[in-house]
Amino acid sequence: MPQVWQPNRLTRQQLEERRLAAQPLLNNPEWTTASIAEHFGVKPSTVRVWRVRLSERGSLEATLSSGRPAWLNDAQVAEIIELLQQGPDPERFPDGRWTT
Repeated sequence: MPQVWQPNRLTRQQLEERRLAAQPLLNNPEWTTASIAEHFGVKPSTVRVWRVRLSERGSLEATLSSGRPAWLNDAQVAEIIELLQQGPDPERFPDGRWTT
């Protein structure tokens, strides 16, 4: 049997594709948790999580990732932009260059 390459980590899109491919089988009584897990290469606990998520949300589609919260609010960002547009203080920096 030829060896099939499988990445160590899947992208969010690949994970979603796998979940969506499994979705029709989750409510099919002919497929057990163990058989679905073996078919898709996941643990049985993952299949149980999928079943709960499907019953609660009605779909296994990916949700949006909120990402890291912003450190600055909109007013602070606007203030920084305004300061940058004003340029350096001419008394402290006569040649118009900033220092670090």
